[in-house]
Formats: sequence, structure tokens, C-alpha cells
Amino acid sequence: MDIREYIKNGFEVYYEHYNQVSEDGFCRWMRPDVPVEMKLADIDEEWSRWKMVPSVVTEDDIQALEKEFGLPFPEWYKAFISTYHHYFDVIPEQSVDEPLNNVRDMYNPSLCSLGYLPFSWDEEYGKIICIDLNDNADEETCAIYEIEHEVLFDDDADIKASLDYLYPNFKAYFDDTFLKYDE
Repeated sequence: MDIREYIKNGFEVYYEHYNQVSEDGFCRWMRPDVPVEMKLADIDEEWSRWKMVPSVVTEDDIQALEKEFGLPFPEWYKAFISTYHHYFDVIPEQSVDEPLNNVRDMYNPSLCSLGYLPFSWDEEYGKIICIDLNDNADEETCAIYEIEHEVLFDDDADIKASLDYLYPNFKAYFDDTFLKYDE
């Protein structure tokens, strides 16, 4: 399986699924301050519909980020952060201006030092979603967990015991997040 192509197709299907404008002019893919390269249509003076554009994130950019985090990134995650620039609301946005800034903002030294790569938040922004890289020899076994972010501020907390299992691997997370829809 070509992981990058799988991620690309999944993003495209997800984008198209929610790319409808309602009768009152609302679209899920509207936001203020959309860079010119990502503008699909202006809605008014401030808001625009955005479109995905191919990412300019390079392997060197990813290697630098891996060094900052102190963790090797799985191939699924590398493709995930380097396929498209987007403003999806279920994962950190990746604008063309600063494509890895929001990814970089996910860094948490407590999680990373224990071998967990934080990569997103839940819908209420109370839980951090991360990849367990402690068995990173096989991406099929790099499970996805979530943890209440407040636990990370408690010096006496048992972080590993506070992690809640979500998915067996990144592909399962991706499929559930981008290829299943609540109508």
C-alpha cells in the first residue's frame, strides 16, 4: 500500500464530503485570513472558503521536527503532515505560511520522553491524542492513545496509567477520523 496516496485520497474524500454550501451561505471549509494560494472563494470581506493545496513540507523539514521532538516519526504520520496544506478542524491546521507550526505546537516533553508522539486534540480540546512509539519497529503495533491534558501538569501523575487506548495503529485512527461520517 502506498501510504502517501492513501492519506491523499482520504483527505480528498473527507474534504469533498463536507464541501457543500448551505442555503444560508455556510460551508464547513470557511475561515478568515485564508492565504491567496488556498482561497477557493471569498464569502465576504473577511471570510473565504479554502481549498487544500499540495504540501511543500520536505523530508528535511520532517527530520528537523523529529530531532526537536526527540522521536522518530512513523511513515503514516510523515505522510499525514506532508501531503496537503489544509485547515481541517479535527487535526492541527497546516497553512502554506507556516505549515508545521501547529504540528510543532503539539510537542509535550512529558509524553515525548515516554515515547508518545502527540499529534492532535479531541473535539473539546481537553485530551491530547498521541502515537505510542515504544514498539516503533512495526507501525501496525504503534497504538493511538488519548490523555487528559491536565494530567500532564500534575508532577505526581502516572502518565502511562492515564493514557486511554483508542486505536491499534495510525491507519485505524485515520480511517475512523477521515473516512467515516456522522450524518
